[in-house]
Amino acid sequence: MPAPTCLSPPSLPLHHTAIASTSLLSGGRRHRRSRPRHMSGLVLLKAKAGDVDGHVDGGDERLLATRRHAVLGVARVLFAAANERCLRGMDRAALGCGGFLAGAMANSWRVLMQGLASLMFLCARADEYVRQPPSPLVLTAHDKPAAHPQQVHISTVGRDKMRISWVTDDRSTPSVVEYGESRGNYTASATGDHATYKYFFYESGAIHHVTIGPLAPGTTYHYRCGKAGDELTLRTPPASLPVELVVIGDLGQTRWTASTLAHIGGADYDMLLLPGDLSYADTQQPLWDSFGRLVQPLASARPWMVTEGNHEAEALPVVGFAPFVAYNARWRMPHEESGSASNLYYSFDAAGGAAHVVMLGSYAEFEEGSAQRAWLERDLAGVDRRRTPWLLVLLHAPWYNTNQAHQGEGEAMRAAMESLLYEARVDVVFSGHVHAYERFTRVYDNEADGRGPMYITIGDGGNREGLALKFLDYHKSAHLSVFQEASFGHGRLRLVDETSAVWTWHRNDDEYATVRDEVWLESLASPKLSMAAVGRQDEEL
Repeated sequence: MPAPTCLSPPSLPLHHTAIASTSLLSGGRRHRRSRPRHMSGLVLLKAKAGDVDGHVDGGDERLLATRRHAVLGVARVLFAAANERCLRGMDRAALGCGGFLAGAMANSWRVLMQGLASLMFLCARADEYVRQPPSPLVLTAHDKPAAHPQQVHISTVGRDKMRISWVTDDRSTPSVVEYGESRGNYTASATGDHATYKYFFYESGAIHHVTIGPLAPGTTYHYRCGKAGDELTLRTPPASLPVELVVIGDLGQTRWTASTLAHIGGADYDMLLLPGDLSYADTQQPLWDSFGRLVQPLASARPWMVTEGNHEAEALPVVGFAPFVAYNARWRMPHEESGSASNLYYSFDAAGGAAHVVMLGSYAEFEEGSAQRAWLERDLAGVDRRRTPWLLVLLHAPWYNTNQAHQGEGEAMRAAMESLLYEARVDVVFSGHVHAYERFTRVYDNEADGRGPMYITIGDGGNREGLALKFLDYHKSAHLSVFQEASFGHGRLRLVDETSAVWTWHRNDDEYATVRDEVWLESLASPKLSMAAVGRQDEEL
């Protein structure tokens, strides 16, 4: 795969780190709030163009929000139609076709279009919070034949199977995967299905999904897609603890994203979890293709388990486009295997059942009587904590958040579902949406509670919109927030054994992934968890 092409001046920094910080004490731990180095200059007031409003109370506000998004949706379609040709020109320039001048003109036109679109969204959402200037995109070109597999990513299916997903421009390419434990020696094969989708003037390539297995745990397999691609290598997750999970949110495809991916690839792990906002295509469908090519080196080697964010919706009701069409077609998750009727929420086991991971849908119905809530009740009721000491939940819009960005957008879902998670003794809840890092102590119903989950916001993967810089000192949940920092990075949760785990957050610090936050957890299913341990809160987590 060719190196990504950065469409930006070379003087822009690769990523951003924090230098000035103030130390506070919270829960017996040092509480750092940092200002990114790059914020010495101007910041832009920029509306979040791709956002889908949270659940707003009041019929009038809902009606106004619906009308606003319908108008903005039509504008985004017009922008996408013009922008697709610009992207095609830049893609050709990245491959050395069409000449430098053509690529530069396409890029300039696209910047102009984005500026006009941002101005329009700013007028529509003048109350939006302040963000830093947007990062340049990284476009990864495809220079192979039409039948050559691209955008390969893998996900777990059941106890011992793996789904291989990829795209070919040639829609007649067979959906078959050959695989084996030795290079070039494929002792098994499996067939699957493929489909395409249309979005305005865009028609996708063939999107293939093939499930292979049964596979041995903790084993390296070599595989080839479509009988025409390069040989790739994957490793199946272990069948027992320990297991290491990478967690990133709001990833996008910018130079910050490339930095985050490089840091993740610099150390081993078993599986990656992503709580929404993947490509930031936002109706510009070629960006889904570019994103798939960007993440393929990591996503084809370890399972990527994802759930949807607001940027996956891409709903345009005025012109009849249903939400999540591209996301559901490209990122098929094991929802049917977990008894879910929707690809927007599902669950799966890791480490041979020692961990159960629940992926919730912030943008699927969740109220009392909804299909998602009924499914969640059944799913949690089926978890035996004597056999499954670790219970994790991921969702997009955070339920606890002291950042100025996206205030209150997860509140309705919290009110509808928090008691279910508390009663099931969920250990950790990860979310994204807010483009910063924040960790809370164990919480239930806005109060510190040693039997509640630890809440972690990790929407700092590298998105094009920049960081959410302002935390609110006097927020009602400020006393529950243990660590905050507006920097890009990723997290790692290592489930060490049945009782202990360690969480680390790694900031993108120049060429290194610097550990800025670390905390040990004790499983809420652990028989060692005494009342004294419950009362100690964050100091003993």
